[in-house]
Amino acid sequence: MAWQDAVSIAPIGVVESAFTDFTQPTSYDSESTLVIREDLADGLIGIEHFSHLHVLYFQHRKKDWQKAMGLSQTDEQVLTMPLAGEPTCKGIYTSRSPARPSGIGSCIVELLRHDGNRLLVKGLDAFSGTPLLDIKIYVPRYDSFPMADAPLHWCARHGIDTTSRLLHWDTMNVGLTLGLKVGQRAMTELDLSRGDADHAIVTGGQFFAQGVEGITGCSILRHNLDFIDKARSIADWSLVLKKGTRQVEIRLADRLYAGADEVLSLPDDQLFTSVQTTP
Repeated sequence: MAWQDAVSIAPIGVVESAFTDFTQPTSYDSESTLVIREDLADGLIGIEHFSHLHVLYFQHRKKDWQKAMGLSQTDEQVLTMPLAGEPTCKGIYTSRSPARPSGIGSCIVELLRHDGNRLLVKGLDAFSGTPLLDIKIYVPRYDSFPMADAPLHWCARHGIDTTSRLLHWDTMNVGLTLGLKVGQRAMTELDLSRGDADHAIVTGGQFFAQGVEGITGCSILRHNLDFIDKARSIADWSLVLKKGTRQVEIRLADRLYAGADEVLSLPDDQLFTSVQTTP
């Protein structure tokens, strides 16, 4: 057969879980049961000696997820998607989206109990009724890479107060760069230098807030920056900077960017939809 021909895989079992709908948040502390086909039960002999397993499954609810995310529900593959908290895109293979072109999902789970053809596990992110394709033992020596590199948005998913302490300033991204640009424009409008502003109100993603914090000196850690987390749509992003009775409000244009270099290269009238100054 040619490598691009469709491959047929018979499921080895099914998932039993309380996770049944995309409105439910995924919890890696929740428990699920892997029910293996009776004719394959002997293949589980000795599995209780391992603490963790790789689980491969079929994403049979892919179109439901696309609908919940407001993405295309046609047969066309979803290959790019908005990066959460960033006005930019990433490819499907640089995400952990449940809409893989192959339909294969994977997860590492903790094995809690082996009972016949049933495996009680913790940390599975698959729906109840999901077809299981395979399981494999997890061996730390071969499967764990503590020093592996990952972009900052994968490394830190914390509240804004914690992120303020963790941000690596040598990691430049789109949200951060937009925050620097809007903060600089706001200070120019009010004729301020860093640290002169009394207060800032930031609406947007966390890294956007970090950029504003870096350029203006207003900070949630100094109690002179209010943050409203609206990461999904850049059309909601804005900055209000205040000094005495004067203030400026800047709203961002709704668009996606290829990278921080594009943000730096564009004039303000393409970055912002409005700049309103109150004397």
